[in-house]
Amino acid sequence: MNRFATLALVLLSGGAQAATSYSIIVNGQVAPAQAIVVGGQTYVPLSALKMLGVTSSLKGTTLTLGASAAPSTAPGGANQKASLEGCMNEALFNGVWRLTVNSFKPGVEYGTHPGYILNLEWKNGTARSIDALTTGIKEFTLVLADGTTLTSDDLQQLKYRKLPQAAGMTFNIPFYADDALPSLAQPSKLLVEIDPSIAAATSSGVSYTTLTPSFRVRLDCRK
Repeated sequence: MNRFATLALVLLSGGAQAATSYSIIVNGQVAPAQAIVVGGQTYVPLSALKMLGVTSSLKGTTLTLGASAAPSTAPGGANQKASLEGCMNEALFNGVWRLTVNSFKPGVEYGTHPGYILNLEWKNGTARSIDALTTGIKEFTLVLADGTTLTSDDLQQLKYRKLPQAAGMTFNIPFYADDALPSLAQPSKLLVEIDPSIAAATSSGVSYTTLTPSFRVRLDCRK
């Protein structure tokens, strides 16, 4: 039996004549499965909710959605967090921010500390003027193919800049090794950690449309 999560998108009156299924568009993308109408209520498949970043787990006859559905120790290690995932040149949108990773290239700091410089496009997808700091943007982490992680200390241009409605910026973020090294493995993923509770507790006036608004961008694929 197919598993569907109940989502009260449409409540149809008894006298209304409804279609038996609907195509689903999530953040501008067509979902592979359709919503169905049973008993006058619309049911959305879990695959569509997953496109919104909603996690799920099934135990016995109980279906759990949201953060509590994630295992206490996520598979794949500490970097395997529930996030919106995509590839380079793919715009990812969490209801507030729209992120696109355009490119990356090698870089060197102090002449001996290797690293990478990522070119990003960052856009405000809300109807308000907002900045990254008060909307819960916490940390950018670059994960290399061998599991090495690099963090960037150069986020001031992003965190404190207030962007008007629909405005965006394109900028470079450098990630360098703390020590002098001969070389580094190739970049694998960019992780952008976002805490939605910060946006809820500040005067930003915005809220995310997914329970897992953090971004995970795979740097080994392109769209």
